[in-house]
Amino acid sequence: MTTRICVAIRSFEKHPLGLPACTRRVRLPDKRVLYTVLRSPHVDKKSREQFHMITKKQLLVIDTKANELQKKFFWLKRQRILGAQYEIIFNSKTRLDKGKLQALLNKETETSPAADLGLKSIISS
Repeated sequence: MTTRICVAIRSFEKHPLGLPACTRRVRLPDKRVLYTVLRSPHVDKKSREQFHMITKKQLLVIDTKANELQKKFFWLKRQRILGAQYEIIFNSKTRLDKGKLQALLNKETETSPAADLGLKSIISS
């Protein structure tokens, strides 16, 4: 059973992190906001200054096993990502036993009104 940890980071500058070997870094599009300010509001309307603010985004993907999940999460909490917003997303996949699932579906369809209509083969396929 593998677990994927995704960390979405938004900041104004790049953050070099000491990342483990199983980490992938995905760069996301940057967002640029442009501000225009008049230098003198009275006489020189054509005289303006422009400022911009760039927000950099990246996604860190860490694949780990379920028994190592606590160590990886503790490592993420210990990382000091100053001046950044981050969001941690956990994705986990489990494997179901197909035989038990099929038996459970057959038991439900035998007691449901759909079995009277002959829809059992549609549900099980």
